[in-house]
Amino acid sequence: MKRSKLIFIILAVALVMTSFTGCGKSTDTKASGEGKVLIIQDSAWEGVDLFQVSSWNDMQCLLADPILEKDPETGDTLPGIASESKWSEDGLTWTLTFPEGMKYSTGEQVEPEDFIASVEYGLEVSPYADGYRAIESMEVDGRNVIVHLSEYQADMLFNFQSCFVGMMDKDELDKMTADEKLWGIHPYGAYYLDEYQPGAYAVLKANEGYKTNNPMLKNKGTSPVKTIKVVFSGESFTFAQGVQNGDYDVLSTVPSEYYSELKKAENIDMFEAYGAEVNYVELNMTDPLFQDINIRKALIHAVSRDNLGSYLSEFETPAYSLVLRKCLNYSEEAVDYYKTNYGYDPELSKKLLADAGWTDTNNDGFVDKDGKNFVFEFDCRDSETAKKVAQSLQIDLKTVGIDMQIKTQNWSYVNQDVVDGNFQMAYLGLGWSEPFLLVDNFCGRNVECTNPDPENYYAMVNKARKTVDYDERTEQITAIQKKLFDYCTIIPLVDNNGYRCWRSEIQGIVHTPTGGFYLGDVITDANGNFRNVK
Repeated sequence: MKRSKLIFIILAVALVMTSFTGCGKSTDTKASGEGKVLIIQDSAWEGVDLFQVSSWNDMQCLLADPILEKDPETGDTLPGIASESKWSEDGLTWTLTFPEGMKYSTGEQVEPEDFIASVEYGLEVSPYADGYRAIESMEVDGRNVIVHLSEYQADMLFNFQSCFVGMMDKDELDKMTADEKLWGIHPYGAYYLDEYQPGAYAVLKANEGYKTNNPMLKNKGTSPVKTIKVVFSGESFTFAQGVQNGDYDVLSTVPSEYYSELKKAENIDMFEAYGAEVNYVELNMTDPLFQDINIRKALIHAVSRDNLGSYLSEFETPAYSLVLRKCLNYSEEAVDYYKTNYGYDPELSKKLLADAGWTDTNNDGFVDKDGKNFVFEFDCRDSETAKKVAQSLQIDLKTVGIDMQIKTQNWSYVNQDVVDGNFQMAYLGLGWSEPFLLVDNFCGRNVECTNPDPENYYAMVNKARKTVDYDERTEQITAIQKKLFDYCTIIPLVDNNGYRCWRSEIQGIVHTPTGGFYLGDVITDANGNFRNVK
């Protein structure tokens, strides 16, 4: 997808969100009895059409089942919407089976033709369509869909194991405009959107026609939890206290500053996310300050991860690579390469600055050149972790004479600044356990700012994507990381394990390797209550 198109999608999403006032009929979200409405905290959504959105939250996956699932322990492919998945030996033909009996919340049956229509739609609009771009043609054979690939694509299966690639009714896709689809379409999943208040909450209702082939679930039918209220607005303190006193049932993301408190609480269960999230810094090499690679190296060598670690929570650790330990194709070789070549060395940092003409001529503690101090702006997300990282970096850089000014704003504005090239240094994060989305994004959103050699870089990425052998592909991903490190535009900083928590009286939540969860096995009594049920 062209970057201009991605920017357009992001802007369109924002426009629709600001103008949308409701979806479906109004619903009284107050429980008629204890435990009849599950209340979940989550970040605000971009839409229910997950093909259009640039990012999604775990709770959105309640609306859209993946085509296939993955065993969290073995990594084996499991049935999802599709009951069977078969590959040819050459990896160029893929056959999926869609059994009868599954219905959208509209009452329409899921058909194999819907898969073809959904994928074709995704190839047109999704920012992540490159993850299945090798699909050349598709055809229906009974309840089967036969998918033909132009070449093997290593990351395609992973994409079909996420709710980014779901199923939508062909008729809805044909008759709805893009804006109507964003909030009004009905993907196949355990729930559908019944009401939405922008920035405040969403109300989800159980799909009574739902069936699943997922072997991780005992209950293959409609969820016993009939109504969910997803709350977006509020402070970390409010959510942390609320889940303890019963105002909330589930926190989709445990605030780092309240992790220890919640972990010790007797009425709270904690779950470590399966996926990986790397938090990192991007440097804009087109900025006059950072065009010299040795200046970028000086900044990198000034970063102390020992200092950084003292600012982090229990579930966050300093990162030395971009493809983390929970990711596919992780390698210690990449970690060792970074530590050896770009580790903490403040004296080297000072030397590189001095060689470039930056010295402290007026003894004010900051290096200067041509009468101007080395000062720049750090574009920082407004999360607690990001603020702590910014403080740590500010101290490290001051030690070598660099004045880093912190500008804190919502993550969406930080991201847009990077897309637009309107930044000097920015703090960002990517949560994805499949490496190709990562290596595409690290030097992809604004090539001019972060990628001095895009042709050779993407040639390496494309070669790895076509490689069938896992170990060989890991070697190639390692080489790609080394190339990224050598650009000195990306600095890995934090490996965020991430945790979710819920009230321990709620039993039967099944977690997925992609970060979401299923509620089909939640234990309820005859009245539909899920709290205090033995």
